[in-house]
Amino acid sequence: MPQFFLLITALLAATMSGIAAAQAYPSKPVHIVVTVPAGGSIDTIARALAAELGKVFTQPVVVENRAGANGNIAAEYVSRATPDGHTLLITGGGTMGINPHVFKAVPFDSQKSFAPITLTARTNLVLVVHPKLNVATFAEFLALAKANPGKLNYGSSGSGSQPHLAGEILNSEAAIKLTHVPYKGLAPATSDLLAGQIDLMFDSAGTVPHIKSGKLRALAVVGPNRLAALPDVATFREQGQRGMEVASGWHGAFLPAGTPREIVQRLNAEMVKILRTDAMREMVLRIGAEPAHSTPEDLAALLKEDVERMGTIVKRAGIVPQ
Repeated sequence: MPQFFLLITALLAATMSGIAAAQAYPSKPVHIVVTVPAGGSIDTIARALAAELGKVFTQPVVVENRAGANGNIAAEYVSRATPDGHTLLITGGGTMGINPHVFKAVPFDSQKSFAPITLTARTNLVLVVHPKLNVATFAEFLALAKANPGKLNYGSSGSGSQPHLAGEILNSEAAIKLTHVPYKGLAPATSDLLAGQIDLMFDSAGTVPHIKSGKLRALAVVGPNRLAALPDVATFREQGQRGMEVASGWHGAFLPAGTPREIVQRLNAEMVKILRTDAMREMVLRIGAEPAHSTPEDLAALLKEDVERMGTIVKRAGIVPQ
């Protein structure tokens, strides 16, 4: 019986400690670490969230860009941070779901090293090309690619990223050969695409303004649905190309494992409140992503599913771990 009371006392103490931590939170500046350079959709959404969280919290909320290794650098940094809610990660699903299958060594366990907070968006990749290719439709692009195996270069946000995987899936499904050029984020890849240094890319959001201005051409959307920001651009399936929907993805927010549950719940509540606002939803749609939010548990379940699903897709696409 004494052991029972000791256990109850310990649980009550832990609960009260967690509540006290949540009430005092945040006690210093909050750092949102993102896996890409400034300018990409992950970064854009993170900065919008930081600005709104800064209005709620009594402390500044700062965005840090730690790009490289398809998000491994930023994710490792956050996984090793003190689990007190003052350092969190916003990343694309590829860092968590694909990296375990495309890197021989990953410096964190995507399912054990983090405490999920919420989805921040869903992504629906768009195939965009430079006008120099002189193709107006996906069918014309496919004919050009088949006539020039290995000569068309596509940029991505890094080896093993969702845009890289999309290119390899298209290579496999359409029996073509596009050459991969990895970057440290979609923003620098977009700069080179605008300059004509590469021929095409799969983009999650950032090229929408350039598509609307005519500087780039959108040929197809991964799907399963069209993008609200580009309603006239048909999906691959609508244009007869199957198998591309698996390349759709998501963005999510995470804390280091061991963060008190009360802080996870506080951040979830505040972030979901922001993500539900009309202004935030309109901004997410405008940049070509899709509004989304979730419970911590639903994000954990999605991540588990992605890790299992992406292993099969990576093998099928023939991507060899580096």
